[in-house]
Amino acid sequence: MLAELTVRNLAVIEETRLVFGPGLNVITGETGAGKSLLVDALAFVLGGTADRGVMRRGADSMSVETVFALDEPRTREALAEFGVEVDDEDGVAVLYREVHQEGRTVSRLNGRAVPVSTLRAVGGALVDIHGQGSHLSLLDPRFQMRVLDDFGGLGEHRDSVECAVAEVRRVQGELGESEAAIREAEQRRDLLAFQVDEIEAAAPVDGEEEALLRERNVLEHAESVRDACVAAYEALSEGDRNAADLAAEALDHLRRAPGAADALGAQIEALESALVQLGDTAREVRRLAESVESDPARLAEIEERVELLRRLKRKYGGSESAVLAFGEDARTQLERIETADVRRGELERALDEASRSAGALAWGLSEARRSAAAALGKAVAEELREVGLERASFDIAVEQNEAGDGLPAPDGRRYALAGSGIDRVTFSARTNPGEESRPLAKVASGGETSRMMLALNSALQTVSGAPSLVFDEIDAGIGSRAGEVVGRKLWTVGRRAQVLCVTHLPQIAAWADTHFRVGKAVEDGRTYSGAESLSEEERVGEVAGMLGSGAAVGQVAREMLERAAQGKALG
Repeated sequence: MLAELTVRNLAVIEETRLVFGPGLNVITGETGAGKSLLVDALAFVLGGTADRGVMRRGADSMSVETVFALDEPRTREALAEFGVEVDDEDGVAVLYREVHQEGRTVSRLNGRAVPVSTLRAVGGALVDIHGQGSHLSLLDPRFQMRVLDDFGGLGEHRDSVECAVAEVRRVQGELGESEAAIREAEQRRDLLAFQVDEIEAAAPVDGEEEALLRERNVLEHAESVRDACVAAYEALSEGDRNAADLAAEALDHLRRAPGAADALGAQIEALESALVQLGDTAREVRRLAESVESDPARLAEIEERVELLRRLKRKYGGSESAVLAFGEDARTQLERIETADVRRGELERALDEASRSAGALAWGLSEARRSAAAALGKAVAEELREVGLERASFDIAVEQNEAGDGLPAPDGRRYALAGSGIDRVTFSARTNPGEESRPLAKVASGGETSRMMLALNSALQTVSGAPSLVFDEIDAGIGSRAGEVVGRKLWTVGRRAQVLCVTHLPQIAAWADTHFRVGKAVEDGRTYSGAESLSEEERVGEVAGMLGSGAAVGQVAREMLERAAQGKALG
């Protein structure tokens, strides 16, 4: 709730501080004392227009500070959406706004500089000002829908519809992504098919180019290799002085030496092994000499194959394995394209099923909302009569917009999809006979609108909107009998939410839980205005003053306060 309001240098107010309580807070005072200035100050700190024309003469700046005690979790959750963290120890939110004569403005939230738009958003979650239309959540069509749902006990039904709508949107999104992917893939189909065919036709083998280069090197030097092999063979085993004969001769000399087995055993063994190796090598060299031939056709084939492999590597990867991996990926993409139509069909069927389910739920919610709208409208009409607006009317429209891509309804039509169904809920009112009913946001502000909001809050029997409600000009044009009814209703609403009311009627003031009097005085040629909280005895004097002059007003004031106290005791 609003705990404190401090105003400095606003018109006739040099500085004043009000400490509010729970329930109904009433502000009274003589005409021109500055009662409505306090409401203007509150609207200013909550992001309203910064009018330097109302700055106190001679002052360099005007400022307003509010302290809100945040006891309810739902209020903290609402502020958390704006990034406002509340300290668990003190549990308060301090809003401060200052405007300077030269034009500079300062906005702070819990001591931190913030844009005025943040104060406006946070203020909208904390306070509804009825009368001017500022910070009035009930003027928001989205909130009107939630109010209607809460009144009709349709929360679970609405949640079911929201889940069903979310599923429709999810499938729509997936289908859209699928179709976009299909379009993109279709554009790449020919390219992918060409790439797969090219790689499959080439059928590269990992490490193939390296093996081909070795073979090409042999073919390019076939004559030289063959001549070398022939010469090596002759040196090893042909001719008069070949290596094999010389090694055999050396081995024979060693064997003939006396004691050769003991003294030359290792050397004899080594030469025997060498002779075997020389024979093997000679035969291998001879085989190579016989097998190596010039093959221009094979060489050309190798050159062509190497060039093909290198071209594939330039296009698809740096190695044969990379080329093969690219081809596999392209083949997978092609397969997805071929199966995409099947997936699209599945998604289209899923969307149709989800849409029909959501449409049926939304249609049922619409019917329930229309029933709740009729009941709420009737309840508000009764409340309007009690607050002196017998000639006013209150209407709740539950409407839909047809749309070709909307949710299918049992009536055979399709309706535009919304986050909580297919409905648009609009609260409308007519304050005088002969006028047309208009949305609340377009109804003229003033006492009638304030009483209409009070009637709506009374009919709802719940806290609608912000936890602090401000009613200004609510007593305009009503008499004492209606004033007492309005006072009781303000107090009743104050049991569920904090209420601040500026009033001229003693019948309303008598129901206050906390009563402030705004007065003004002239000192040294300057007018000063301020507010003070009244004791029970001081309230008697204030209510008596509001009743007028006469010997009996004091007694009437006491009786009025006692009657209100008895009404409070009875609830």
